[in-house]
Amino acid sequence: MSTDKKISTLVEQQFPQFARDDGPNFVAFVKAYYEWTEQANNVIEVSKNLREYQDIDTTYDKYLEYFHREVLGSIPRATLTDRKKLAKHIKDMYRARGSELSYRLLFRLLYNEEIEFYYPGEDILRASDGRWVKENTIRLGVPRVGLVTQFANENITGLTSGATAKVDRIVGGISGGAIVDELYLLDIVGTFQDNERVALVSNNDVYATIFAGAGPLQSIQITQGGAFHQKDDIVTLTSASGTGAIGGVTATNDTSSVQWSLDDGGSGYTANATITITDNDGFGTSFAITGISNTEIIALNTDTIEPFQNVVLNTGPTFVSAGANTSSVSANLASANSSSVLSSVLSFANNTVGTISSITTTNYGYGYATLPTASVIQQNIFNANIPDGSGGTKGANARISADHAPGAITSVNISTFGTNYSKFDEVTVANSTRSGTQDAKGNPVTSGVINYPGKYTDTKGWLSWNNRLQDNFYYQEYSYEIRSDQFTNTYRKLVNEIVHPAGTKMFGRIRLFSDVEPPVVTIDTDDTRTLKVISEIEIDIPTAVSDSVDSYIDTAANTTPTIERLSLVEPTLGDIETNVFTFSPGTGDLFIYNDPTINTYASEAILTYANVAVSVIGTPQLIVGNNTVFQVEIPDSNTVIRIIDNYGSTANGLYYTGSTFSNTFVSITIPYSGNTLSNGSFYIGTPV
Repeated sequence: MSTDKKISTLVEQQFPQFARDDGPNFVAFVKAYYEWTEQANNVIEVSKNLREYQDIDTTYDKYLEYFHREVLGSIPRATLTDRKKLAKHIKDMYRARGSELSYRLLFRLLYNEEIEFYYPGEDILRASDGRWVKENTIRLGVPRVGLVTQFANENITGLTSGATAKVDRIVGGISGGAIVDELYLLDIVGTFQDNERVALVSNNDVYATIFAGAGPLQSIQITQGGAFHQKDDIVTLTSASGTGAIGGVTATNDTSSVQWSLDDGGSGYTANATITITDNDGFGTSFAITGISNTEIIALNTDTIEPFQNVVLNTGPTFVSAGANTSSVSANLASANSSSVLSSVLSFANNTVGTISSITTTNYGYGYATLPTASVIQQNIFNANIPDGSGGTKGANARISADHAPGAITSVNISTFGTNYSKFDEVTVANSTRSGTQDAKGNPVTSGVINYPGKYTDTKGWLSWNNRLQDNFYYQEYSYEIRSDQFTNTYRKLVNEIVHPAGTKMFGRIRLFSDVEPPVVTIDTDDTRTLKVISEIEIDIPTAVSDSVDSYIDTAANTTPTIERLSLVEPTLGDIETNVFTFSPGTGDLFIYNDPTINTYASEAILTYANVAVSVIGTPQLIVGNNTVFQVEIPDSNTVIRIIDNYGSTANGLYYTGSTFSNTFVSITIPYSGNTLSNGSFYIGTPV
C-alpha cells in the first residue's frame, strides 16, 4: 500500500535557509526519516491507510496474524484454503458450530476431504419405534387433457365425487396397452370414484380419468372355492392378463365341494364305463374309474337283426339272396339260411370285465349344498341282462356315493396387489402353503383408486433384527462417528476445540480405499446371467499404533483384508475400515433418455403418443462406444462406476452415482465430460 500525499516531500521546505545551508546532513536525515515512516507497515503509512488494513481482503499477512490469534483460535495456519477467505467467512462456521455442515467445512479446510457421519443412536432398539405407512393412490388414463406431470406437488379434485388431495409423487407406466400414471396422494379428503375425471383444483381444464379397467388386484369374488384349503394359507392369484398378486385365505366352508367314494365295485365293468352324475344345485364335480379287479371274460354277440327286418324266410338259399334285404351283413350271416343254427352263424366277441376297485375325484366342483348322485353303467354288459347272483345285473350294480370335501375357499385377503389384472379375466387361486389342493376360481375386482396395505419402511423397533441395545458408550443418543481418511488422533483435538458440541462423544473410523482392477473376463453378450468377478489382491496396510489393549489389525497375505478396530479408549486411532471395490462388466446397456428427434418415433404407433407432448417424450439412446455395457440392476445410492477408455480420454476414473430408484429403471449421474467413448467399457463396483 502507499499514500499519495507524502510529508517527506515537504520536509526540506520547513527548514529556514540558514539551516539548509549550515546543516544539509541534518535536513537529509529528517527527510529520510519521514520517507521511512511512509513506507509499508510503518506508522504514517499505516495511519493514512487504516481502512485498508482493517479490510481482510487488502491487509498484510502481518495484521492477518493478529486477526488469526484473536478470531481463528485453534485453526491451524497451514490450511489448504486461502487464509483471508477463511477469516472472512469464519463467522459462518461458528454460527453452524455443532452441525454436520461445520464438520464438513472444517475437514475441507484442513484436509480437502469429504467425510461421512454415522450416529449409533439411530440403531438403538426402542419400544414402539416401527415406521408404519399406508399409501393411497389413484391411476389416471384417458381421456385426458394436458400432461399428468402438471399434477406433481399440486392439489387435485375429483370432478364427480368432489374429493381432494395433494399429489406427493407420480409413477408412470403401461397397463393393458394404455399409458397409465399412478399418483401417490397426501391429505385426502373424501373418496375418489372409478372412471371420474380428476383435475387440478386451480385449473379444471387440465384433467385425466381414473382408469379402472385393469390394474392391481384389489380383491377377488370367489366363484369356485376349490378344496382342501385352510384358513391362513398363502395363495397366489394369476389370470390371463395379471400376475404378482399374493393373498391369504381368510375363510373356508365344508358344504360346497364334494368328493366321491366307492361303496360297491359291482361286476361287469371296464375302465371306460359310462358315468352319469345328477346335480341338484352344484356344478362341475366329476370322478374317473382308475382300477378294475376280479376280471372275467364274457362273450357277447355283436350281430344285430335289424338288417334282416324285410327278409322273407325260405325264399332263397341264404337270407340275403332273395327278398327285400339290401343291407350288408357279416360274412357268416351272409352264408346262413333258415336252416342254420344260430350259434354257428352269429359273431361273438370276448369282453374282459371285472369289479371297479378304485375311483378318483377329478373335480370337486362347487356350490353343492345338496349332495349329488352318480350311476356307472357298462352299457354292452348291461344290455346282455346278465344276473350278478345277488339280485342285480352285471354292468349296472356298482354303488358310488358323494360326501362334502372340506376347505372350499370363500374369501381371500390380498396382501400384494400385483399388476395388469383385467376385470374381464377369471383369476386362478393356487395354494402355495400345502399340496393336494384344488385351485379356486374367482372374478377380479380392479379399481383405479388403490389403498395399499400398510408396510414398515425400515426395521426400527424390530426385535432380534439389526437394532442394538443401548450401552451408554458407543450406542447412545449423544455419540457420533466421523468416517475419514485421516487417523482419529490427527483431528481429535481440533474437532473438540472448534466444532464439537459439549455433552456429546466422538468416535472415529478410518477409511482405506484400494483402487484395483480385476483380470479381464470374456462375457457372452447373449448370456443374461449376472457375473461377479472377485480378485484377491495383496495390499499394504499401514502400521497403526495405539495405547489401547483392544487395538488390533488382522490381515492375511494374498487376500482381500477386512480391518476393523474400535476406539474404546481415548486417545486411540479409531476404527479402520477397508473398502476394496471389485468391478464387474455389466450385462445391460447404459442409456441417455429424452431424445426428442422425430426419427426416433418413425416406427412407433402414433396412438401411443396421441396425448403426450413431443417435448417430453423420448426413447433410450445407447451411449456410443465399443463394448459399452452396464449392469441393469444397480444398488441404491453411492454405487461406484469405473469408466475405462482405452485411448486415455478424460472419462477415465471412478465415479459415484447419486441415489437411484427401483431395480429396473435407474437414474444416475456420471460427472465426466462428454457422453461418448472412443473405445472403452463401463464397469460397476461394490465394496466387499
